[in-house]
Amino acid sequence: MLNVSPPEAQTQTNRLKRPHTKSRRGCYNCKNRRIKCSEAKPACGNCIFKELECVYPPPPRTEPYAVVQNHRTSTSVSLNAERSSSPSASLLSARIKATSFSGDDLRFWHHFLVDARPHLPFGDEGTWISTIPAFAHDCPPLLHSILSLGASHCALITSNSHGRQYHELAIAHRGKALKALSTTLSKGQSCTVLEMDGALATCYTLTFQAHHMADGVIDFAVMVRGCGLVTDWYFEQSRESMIFKLKSQGEMLEMITSWLPGEMQAVTEALTVRACMQSLEALRLHLDSPAHVSFYHTLKTAYEALLLSQRQAFIALAGIYMSWKEMSNSEFMAFVKPDNHISRALFMHYITIDTFMRPVYFELSHQRGIANTGGHFLIYRWAEEIYTALPREMKNLVRDLVSYIAFDLLPEVEKHKRQFPQWLHELQGFTEWLGRRLPLDMKEMYNI
Repeated sequence: MLNVSPPEAQTQTNRLKRPHTKSRRGCYNCKNRRIKCSEAKPACGNCIFKELECVYPPPPRTEPYAVVQNHRTSTSVSLNAERSSSPSASLLSARIKATSFSGDDLRFWHHFLVDARPHLPFGDEGTWISTIPAFAHDCPPLLHSILSLGASHCALITSNSHGRQYHELAIAHRGKALKALSTTLSKGQSCTVLEMDGALATCYTLTFQAHHMADGVIDFAVMVRGCGLVTDWYFEQSRESMIFKLKSQGEMLEMITSWLPGEMQAVTEALTVRACMQSLEALRLHLDSPAHVSFYHTLKTAYEALLLSQRQAFIALAGIYMSWKEMSNSEFMAFVKPDNHISRALFMHYITIDTFMRPVYFELSHQRGIANTGGHFLIYRWAEEIYTALPREMKNLVRDLVSYIAFDLLPEVEKHKRQFPQWLHELQGFTEWLGRRLPLDMKEMYNI
């Protein structure tokens, strides 16, 4: 947690002996009190300590409000130019009050930067600790999504009563982020590049935050679809992002798959994959919409690709995400309705595939130099949440998937005990789940 100390009082004698060092661009409160301003934004340390609204004077007309690096042209672009060209750019003009945030929020912000930040889009990993934190100060949906992700991660690795409190704060920030994001996206084609940059960064942040939610698989699908639709906007409008180095789907796949081994080797146990394919085939007669059929075929392709190579498996996984994006809005909304049990059963197969894809994810992280911070076993909560809510006839069709997921995640117990002690609290719940979902001989073998 960031620690902000109050400024020390100065005596009249000290003022006479040493002239006060002014802050040329300090906030109004610090100027009025004639004290040094840290010039931190959205609020300086003095205002946070005094619980004052931190307001800065406008920058001189001759200077830009901020500078964002355009990765494609390697030239500096003034955000002021975007503002003047589009008076409707309310995303950047919205002022964020210091009094809206607490000490916990400072903890979440710091935690996001250190442990929980996203690492997508591919090739933009460093942007999350450079450009985006500064950009978020003037982008309410992004700021709240960052705090939501940081709070979710804090909640999971905190074993005391604060964990429950952090979870509630995460949901509150997520709600604010979604509301502000909806306002931005409702403008449609009239959005500015800066607004869409903020929207895309928000979608990615909320996608990662969904991984920390026990019931987050549908939220995950919604935000993955959002990432795809917002990315399409840039190409449809022939615009360039000021934050991300966006590539077409083909360019992105070519870059990513070049990092993965292409040798013919199954990603996971072939017998298990074929058993899952038989379970998927049993769902085929229950499909009753084009969205179900499309999702079914992408799942089948993904299972087949798991038997080929890591490279083919990732291409097939991208096909799953594309299937969500290519649905019409009405199709997708019907597809993710809570009472659409066929969709939920199909999502059980997606979770199974995602579990089997862990070797691919580890290889990609290694190639990109991303540190492994653990928590991969948390996907079991998605499976349990969906499975327990299915009616009995649907449960019978996906029952074996739960056991396959449990068995595949089993090595994560010892791995996390050795390498990631911060997850011990959540690991206890995971171990209890394994005890319920694994057969007796397996539990005895692994001392569960």
